[in-house]
This record gives sequence, C-alpha cells and structure tokens, in this order.
Amino acid sequence: MAGIFLAYSLLASTLLIVVWVVYKCVLANIGCFRFNRILLLSSITLAFVSPIFILNPFWLADIMENNIEIAFNPVEVAYIANTVSEQITPIWDYIVTLYLIGVIVMTIYFLVSLVRLTLFILKGEHIKQDDCRIILHRHNSVAPFAWCGYIMMPRRDWYEFGQMIVCHEKAHIECRHWIDLLFMQAAIIITWYCPAIWLLRNELHTLHEYEADSRVLASGIKREEYQIFLIKKTVGARFATLSNCLNHSSLKKRITMMLSSKPTGKARVRAFVMVPAMALALIGLATPAVSTVINEVSAATPVEDLRYKITQKSDSTIRVTERNSDVVVTEKADVADAVPFIKTETAPNFPGGKDKLRAFINKTISFPETAYKDGVLNMDAVVQLTIAKDGAVKDARIVKSSDKTLDAEALRVARMLPKFHPGLNSGLPSESSYTLEFNYYICNEYWSSNGE
Repeated sequence: MAGIFLAYSLLASTLLIVVWVVYKCVLANIGCFRFNRILLLSSITLAFVSPIFILNPFWLADIMENNIEIAFNPVEVAYIANTVSEQITPIWDYIVTLYLIGVIVMTIYFLVSLVRLTLFILKGEHIKQDDCRIILHRHNSVAPFAWCGYIMMPRRDWYEFGQMIVCHEKAHIECRHWIDLLFMQAAIIITWYCPAIWLLRNELHTLHEYEADSRVLASGIKREEYQIFLIKKTVGARFATLSNCLNHSSLKKRITMMLSSKPTGKARVRAFVMVPAMALALIGLATPAVSTVINEVSAATPVEDLRYKITQKSDSTIRVTERNSDVVVTEKADVADAVPFIKTETAPNFPGGKDKLRAFINKTISFPETAYKDGVLNMDAVVQLTIAKDGAVKDARIVKSSDKTLDAEALRVARMLPKFHPGLNSGLPSESSYTLEFNYYICNEYWSSNGE
C-alpha cells in the first residue's frame, strides 16, 4: 500500500508542475483574483484526482499471505542454470521509506501549527465587534493574521491600526481563505518533496492578499491611506502557513496590483491553455513506459517490512554472476539444458505488482495428496517465463526442479497467468524473460504415520 501511495504522489506531483508552469506563465499577472483562485484550486484538485484513474485498479485486491517469493527485474546473463534465493533491498523500498518519513514529519508540523493556533485563541483576550471575533495577544513581533473566523493581532496594533486591520482580515474570513490553506496543507503532506506544491501555495497566498486588498478598497477606504498602512506593517513575523498574515505577500506586487486597471473578460480566455496542457500531461503519464515505472513503484514496501531469507547454494560449482532487486541469478558453465534468458531495457511486470501476482498464484495453485511426504509439502521450484510483445505468457520452463508433481503444478499455474506489462526496448514492447520462484512449506497436521 505504501508503494501505491508513493506512485499516486509522483503522478500528482507531475501534474502539479504542469499547473504551476501554465499558471505562472499565462495567468499570474492578470487581475481576476477570484477567477484565478477558483481556477488554481480546481486545477490542483484535478491534479490529485486524475492519478486515481491512471493507477492500475489491482491495488484494491486483498493481499494474500507471503508464502511465495517472486523474482523481478531480469538481469543480463546468457544462461541460467540455477537460482539462489537471496532478497536484496530494492532502491524503491528505500525511496518509499524516505517518502513516508517526510509524510510523518509534515503531518507533525501541521498538528503543531494547529496546537499553536489553538493556544493563541485560548490564551488571548477575546473582543467581539461587528460580528468579528478578535483575539488580542502579547506577541508584538507577530504580524496580524486571520484563521477560521478569528482575527488575531497584538494589543499594540489594535490600539494603533485596529479598524484597518479588522477590515483587511475580515475580508479573508468572508472569502473563507483558511479553507484553501487547509486544503493546500493536506496537498503538501502528500507531495512534500515537490517544489511545485510549495510554489502554488505561495501563489494562492498572494491571490488571497490581492482579493482582500480589493475588498478593503471597495469598502471606501482611500487607496493612499491603505498603502501607507501596509508599508508600516511590512515588519513582523509570519505566524503559520495555515493563516493569512497581513504582511504575507510582496508589498510591491500588492501596490502594483492596486494601481493596475481592471482586466477585461478577454483576459480569462487565457485559462483555456490549462486544458490542453493537462490533457497532454495525462496522455504522457498513460504511456507504457511510464506505466511500467509506476507499477514498479506500486510494488515497493518500506525497508523495515522486508524479510530476508538466504538459501545456501546446493552446488559449489555454481557462481553468482548478477544480482537484481530481489534475486541472485547464478550461472553454471557448460550446462547442457541451460535456458536462454532475454533481457530488456525495462523489465516486464505483472499488473498490480508483487502482491497481485502473489494473490493470483495463491488462489490458483493446488497440491495433490501425492505431493506430501510424511505429511509435509516442501516446494522450492523456479520457473522461467517468456513474455511475448503483447504481454502474454508465451512459454514456461523449469530452471530449478523441486519434484515432478510440484514442477507440473508450477508450470500449470505459470501458463494460466494473465497478460503482463511487456518488457520494453527503446520504449517499444519486446519479448523478454521473467523468473518466478515457488517456495512453499506446508505441514499437514492431520496426517498420521499409517497414511490416514
């Protein structure tokens, strides 16, 4: 599940980059504040909804128990004579672990910010004026800000600029800007590593200030007086990213926007550039090459969940030739029945990753009574598949035998596998090899020495 979450985050991050580039290049400088805000929030929402339809729906399947080990990412060897089961931590497992650490850190930061805001509200002096809930505090270094219906400011600012501050922060509350910031904080938790989400939050903060400034001027306050007030309040620490601080955005940009002429309806036509940009991005993310990578990411698990198992080599003449993410492939010289192995630039992979493949095999495989010896079934077989260009299993061969009966069952299950995502060379589907290791140990507790 962690790998699927990371894959979803990567897809959303890619779309967020497209949103930021288009917005910054085409829409950032037009004065349609409310229109831009709605467009930006809608585009960000689309960036988080679209990956749900791109990701393979197999992740919804229940995960079966871990009683089969599966080898992925074929390696470049000419022939395979035997395999040694030795799990090695894949790079994506490290990445998903770091990603989850980042998610936890950002979640803690969010909760700490909520606690700080709550303390400000509880400890401050409460004043009610014109349906506004005003909180006065003693922290003179913190700039006035609004959050969730509350206007918070130092006592000194209340006595000096109280009415002007209330007018500005009331505009934030009426526009419900704090809901936008909560939404953006949730987005940051999911895509904390993506620069675009941080830049988009800054753009949204700027739009909030533009919108609040326009409402203040529309209320009848003189533009020159308001600009002088903003200049005086440029100093002061910003409290938290969850709130709209009075001095949050560039003063120069805000004054310039106040002096600019009102845009015409034609300026909003530029927003349609977002449609083909997002469409092209979605088409690119749905290509086979990207889908292959996303499926590999979806199969990743945090490092702490990996279970290592090493089996000793049965033949001292067998030497390790290559390692991949999950299995050590070995080669024995001058083997008469060696099986050719076809490597591709991008390895074939099962739709839904390891968990889905494991679930399919566990559901399909069955063991006859003759496979049990003294009430115990011990299966350790390796099957090499040939995956055709269309993803179908073209051939299956035993490269490590366990027992004739068990080998036959492994081949039967392997040949029943549905289509894979094929291996790719230069982005084009190619025939490739794929290795499965069947490792079962089952003890029949009802078996007795007389065979009953």
